[in-house]
Amino acid sequence: MRFAIFYTLSKPFLPRDYRRGFISLIKEAIKRANPQLFESYYSTLHVLKPFTFSVYFPGLVGEEGDKFNVGDRAILNFSTSSYEVGTYVYNGLLELRSFPLFDNELKLSHIELRRTADIKGDKAVFKTLSPVLVNTKGKRDWYLLPGQEGFEEGLRFSVREISRVFLGIEDVRIDFKPISIRRKVARHYNMDRQGFVGVFELSGPPRVLDLIYHVGLGVCRSQGFGMLEVLR
Repeated sequence: MRFAIFYTLSKPFLPRDYRRGFISLIKEAIKRANPQLFESYYSTLHVLKPFTFSVYFPGLVGEEGDKFNVGDRAILNFSTSSYEVGTYVYNGLLELRSFPLFDNELKLSHIELRRTADIKGDKAVFKTLSPVLVNTKGKRDWYLLPGQEGFEEGLRFSVREISRVFLGIEDVRIDFKPISIRRKVARHYNMDRQGFVGVFELSGPPRVLDLIYHVGLGVCRSQGFGMLEVLR
């Protein structure tokens, strides 16, 4: 399930660390629609969640100091493998006609459902809608790029985890082939985190590729990273 939520902003500036504001928005939407689901996701640390999101600013001008000049519009793209979770988030966001975002304010314009791709083969080419973050076990705050030592191991570990939790599959292997990618540094919870954006190919079981498409790739997926679109 995918949808896009269109907002207007009361001011044109947001901090570089803007994603945590949209995390708060999604958390509040879940809390309003289903308090029990909210508790199961956020009462303990490191609970894998079956969704991802990205934020797009159509009028983005660029950086000004420690802030972005984003213009007066924001589009929140949301994707989940669970129709139930998607429905709760959708309904919760509809209730939030306005929402404080740092020293700014979001005002809901409208929501549009998106068509989803149907992955049936063992290969798919993806384009990033938000940066992909990859780390290795034991080094949570050290993020790796394709070609660096430990990248493949970290990527496969994250895919094995979501496959185990959301599909009940214990042993999964995927292969990553970069096509056109570049390094992207994002500010998140007061830390600069390096990830990558661009186009790449993944090979693996169709069910796993489809899951990645719906819940994202890498780590921090439910915090606005790793959202993908299928190119072919």
